[in-house]
Amino acid sequence: MKKLSFLGNLALVLGLSILVVSCQKQQDATVTDTTDAAVIKNIAGGGNYNGKISGSEAKEMNGSYKGTAGSGATEYVSFKISDLKAYLATLEAKGKTDEVTVNLAIYDSKTAPDKSLIGRTTIFFGPGAPKARSGNGGRTGFGVAVLFDDSADYMNHGNIWP
Repeated sequence: MKKLSFLGNLALVLGLSILVVSCQKQQDATVTDTTDAAVIKNIAGGGNYNGKISGSEAKEMNGSYKGTAGSGATEYVSFKISDLKAYLATLEAKGKTDEVTVNLAIYDSKTAPDKSLIGRTTIFFGPGAPKARSGNGGRTGFGVAVLFDDSADYMNHGNIWP
């Protein structure tokens, strides 16, 4: 086997060095900022989203509801963020909709988790209108038969507060 000359060895070392440095630069480019502020901004989209209202608007709307609903009515329903995230991930994974519907409902003797909740208002989440399908001219159905399907996923186990 022939030995490499000094210039051959130098060229080999420089070539390997360039290869290592270029690979290192590619790896550095893929590192992302994972600080809490960056994650929050990424998830929240900078704080702008459709339907955003002020605290005073929320207070006004809630006061109007309480005046109409009367004493002892459900004032709000509270869900865990982790449960909502898991539910939304399930809807996205099934891929039939890119919307979630918030449905208003009243517990009856068959659906109330506790007898004291019979007649109380609640909310439950369901999939939004299905994505347009090419087989029906791009139209989607909006109706009870489409929105309430036993094969779809729904979520209702928030805490009800009067």
